[in-house]
Amino acid sequence: MTKSNFDLAVVGLGPRGHYALERFVQELSRAGTFKDVRILLIEETEQLGNGPVWDLSQPDSNWSNINDRILELPERTGISLGTASIEGFPSYHDWAAKKPTARSAENSDHYPPRNLVGSYLHERFATLLRPLVEHGIAKLVQERADAVALTEIGACVTARSGVKFFADQVLLTVGHQPTQQDPQIESWQAEIEARDALCLFDEPYPVGPIVDAAKRRTETTVAVRGYGLATIDIVRAIADAYGSFSLRDEQSRELTFAPTEEVAPTIIPFSLDGLPMGPKPVNEQLDRQFAPSEKVLDALGRELRDPALQARARGKALLLDAITPVIVGVFRGLEYKRDDAPSDNDALHHLVKAWIEDPAQGHRFCLDTAQTPIDLLKNLVQMANGSAPASLDYCIGQVWRHCHPTIYRSLSHGALSDDVLAEIILTDESMKRYAFGPPIESHQQLIALYDAGMLDLEYLADPDITVTDRGWVLTSGEHHATAQIMVNAVLDAPKIADVRSPLIKGLLQDGLVVPVHDELGVATTADGYVISQNENALPIAVLGRLAKGTIIGVDAILECFGERPRTWARSAAKCAVVVSKESR
Repeated sequence: MTKSNFDLAVVGLGPRGHYALERFVQELSRAGTFKDVRILLIEETEQLGNGPVWDLSQPDSNWSNINDRILELPERTGISLGTASIEGFPSYHDWAAKKPTARSAENSDHYPPRNLVGSYLHERFATLLRPLVEHGIAKLVQERADAVALTEIGACVTARSGVKFFADQVLLTVGHQPTQQDPQIESWQAEIEARDALCLFDEPYPVGPIVDAAKRRTETTVAVRGYGLATIDIVRAIADAYGSFSLRDEQSRELTFAPTEEVAPTIIPFSLDGLPMGPKPVNEQLDRQFAPSEKVLDALGRELRDPALQARARGKALLLDAITPVIVGVFRGLEYKRDDAPSDNDALHHLVKAWIEDPAQGHRFCLDTAQTPIDLLKNLVQMANGSAPASLDYCIGQVWRHCHPTIYRSLSHGALSDDVLAEIILTDESMKRYAFGPPIESHQQLIALYDAGMLDLEYLADPDITVTDRGWVLTSGEHHATAQIMVNAVLDAPKIADVRSPLIKGLLQDGLVVPVHDELGVATTADGYVISQNENALPIAVLGRLAKGTIIGVDAILECFGERPRTWARSAAKCAVVVSKESR
C-alpha cells in the first residue's frame, strides 16, 4: 500500500489553525517525535495566521469586541525540531506594549482595531511558518480545499485546482463558511436585478465597498438589516468617511460628531425586535462588581459538570438552576442598583429565570424596552458608565459573560443529550445581546450620530419593506423612508446543514460528518475528532464554530488560543508518524 505524503493536513490558517499548528509542533518537540514529520497547510487567503476576521487591510473602524486588558494571548517559547529552530514570540500584551497591571482600574478600557490584533497574529505565524517551510517540514498551499475523503492510503484533500494531497490525519479549522442565502435577501436580489440604481450587499464585510457605494451617491440613504456588532462597524465606517467624533467627557465617553461634508448619508438600522446590545462596563472597576468570586465559579462548574445531573437533565433548567443563585448573589451585592427589586430571594430567583426564559417580557425591575430607541441607548450607556443604577437584566447579562468560560468548560462533551445541549446553546446565544455587547464608546457614537441627524432610529423594530424603482421603502406606522443601499449585517448561525461550501457539503453527503442536532454543528470527541454515522472517531478533526453542538462557545479569539487546540494537539502528536517513510 502506498504511504500518504503528509502526517497532518491543516485546512484553514486563521487564529485557530495557527495556534493548533503551533501547539502540534510544540508537542512533537516535547516528545521528540519530529523525525521526518511532514505537514500540509492549506489556506486560500493571504491572511495567514490571522484569517479574514482579523484582516490586515480592514479599516480602523472595525473594532475588536474584547478589550486590551483581557486580551491575554500567551507568549510562544522557542521550539526546536531537530535542525529547525523556531524562535519565541511575545505575548500580545508585551508585543502591543500593553501592561494591564500598570494601569488604573478606573481608566476606560481600550478596544483595539481588529487590524492591529491581526498584525500580531500575522507576525507571530510568519515566525512559525518560515522555519517549517525552509526545513521541509511544512508545505503551504494557498488555494481553497474543496473536498476531504477517506481512502486506503489516508485522508485525501482535494484543492480547488484538482490537485490531491494525502495525509494520515486532517484538521479542519475553516472558520465561518458560506451558508444558504436568507430568503429575504434572495428575494431582494431578484427584485433589484433590473434596477441598476439600487445596491444590495449580502454581507457586512468588507465595509469599504459599502462606504464607496454611499460616496458615489448624493443625498443617499443606507438601510442596514441588523442591529448588532456588524451594524456598528458599518455605521462607524460611514461616519468616519463623512466627519469625525470628538470626546466631550472622559468618564462617560460622551461624544459629538462633526460632519466634514455638506451632505452625509442617512443610515437606518432595523432588526426583528429593534433592541440594541448592552454595552460592557466602561472600565475594570465597574466591570469587577459583576464578576462572581473564584469560589462561586468553582461551585458553579462542579454543579454543571455533575454527570448524574447532566444525565437527568431534560432542558435548560440544569443551567438556569445553577446560574440563577450566582446572578442573584451578584445583584444583591451591587452598591448601585435599582432598589425596586423584590427583597424576597425566591421572588428574585423567579424573576431572573423568567427574564432569561423570555427577555422580551417586561419587568419593572428591568430596562423599559418600550421607551424610545434613543432613550434606551442612553439608559444602557448610563448603566455602563456607572451614572445610573444597574437594572436586573443588565446585571444578568454581565454576570453571564463572566460565567461563560465556566459554562463552556463544564458542559462541553458531557453526558447531556443532544436536545438538551442544543437548548442550552440556544439560550446562551439569546444572552449575547447583553453578554457580548460592544464597548460603551460604540453606543456613544450611535447617540452622537443620532444627534447629528445622520442616524435614523424610527424604523428599528421590524419595519414593513417593499422594493420599488426608487429603492427599499421602509414603513413604520405613519413613517416612510426610501433606501438606495441595503446591507445585510445579520451573520449566519453555525448550522452545518445550511453550509454550502463544497468542502462541508461533500463531508455531509459522504456521511463523514454528522450534525449533533438539526440546528447545530458537527459531533466530535473531546479532542476534536469527528464522530461518524456509525459512531467511530475518524482521522478528521474539527475545531471552531462548525463543531458547535458537542462544544459550547467557540467563536471568541481567546477560545482560539484556549484549551481545545491544546487538547487536539496532544492527541494529534501521539498519532504523528515517528518512523521515516521510505516512500516519500
